[in-house]
Amino acid sequence: MLSSSELTKTIVDKAISLGASVAGVADIESLKDSPSHRLYPKIGMNLDVPWQEVKDEDISDEVAWPNDALSAVIIGVAHPIEEPELDWWDGRGTSGNRILMRINEELSEWIENNFSIKTYKLPYLIEKGGIFLKDAAVMAGLGCIGQNNLVLTPGYGPRIRFRALLLDRKAEAPGPLEFNPCQDCGQPCRKACPVKAFENTVYLTDDAGQLLLPGLDGTYDRVTCNLKMEQDIEDAVMDMQAGQEESQALRQAIDKFEEGGMAKQHAESDYCVKYCRRCELSCPVGQ
Repeated sequence: MLSSSELTKTIVDKAISLGASVAGVADIESLKDSPSHRLYPKIGMNLDVPWQEVKDEDISDEVAWPNDALSAVIIGVAHPIEEPELDWWDGRGTSGNRILMRINEELSEWIENNFSIKTYKLPYLIEKGGIFLKDAAVMAGLGCIGQNNLVLTPGYGPRIRFRALLLDRKAEAPGPLEFNPCQDCGQPCRKACPVKAFENTVYLTDDAGQLLLPGLDGTYDRVTCNLKMEQDIEDAVMDMQAGQEESQALRQAIDKFEEGGMAKQHAESDYCVKYCRRCELSCPVGQ
């Protein structure tokens, strides 16, 4: 049997060979204690109102972890500036996410067949059984959280997307990197935000009960950011120049996808939602 360090190296190498730009392993118990996983029971996932106003019934106690999960494999696929289409929502998700799902599927099958390890291929959404991928990527030593509330990786900056796979075996987890490119940065990411989602301090240590806050210092308004994403959807619908019924069908498909449903692509429509990436694309890290 491979040692925990050998298992990690073997899995990471395989993930890269399958097309991942980066890969790493996080320890489940450490991940459960990461900032987002600790904050989640206090704020829930309702993006329509400030977290202080979220109703108790809209808040889940915690992320649903499989009882036998010991390690998390995190894979990332770069989304470079010159390939914006990787991040365009087309009715079935994004092409970048489909690449991640394919790698995750093949990696899961390979691990189970070669090492008799049980794996869990996680969905993207927390409400459907997912985990906080940004925290997982940081705990796997792939990068750090930046002032734009995104994971900054040394090689790709924040222009990368992640997916996770859980294992019922212990693999060596290196822990977070000593990496902080935001320390002497002029905050171009926050200045680039078209809706000023970084203008006010939304989270305070005393209220959240922890030192590590969204956007590093609590200066990130997810409600304002979500309003911009909603506007991006409306812009996509308007760009179609379609009839009322077709526009409504598109909007319902997007809503269903965002809620974790399996939205089908409209074969007769040519559309895509180009979500705002200004805080991401303005970041100098990894360019």
